[in-house]
Amino acid sequence: MAAAAALRHRRHRRDTEGFGEESREPTTGDNIREFLLSLRYFRIFIALWNVFMMFCMIVLFGS
Repeated sequence: MAAAAALRHRRHRRDTEGFGEESREPTTGDNIREFLLSLRYFRIFIALWNVFMMFCMIVLFGS
């Protein structure tokens, strides 16, 4: 985990070095990272939805 953080930090520094704005194509790694981030948000949404549904089932059908 610490190695991944060090690599991310080193990569971030390298990307910010330079003189101007360079428009570059997103790499496969960038696309995978973006997909995993969106998947994480989707999993959080599903978890909150499940908690809400359990709450509704307890309140509406519990009596």
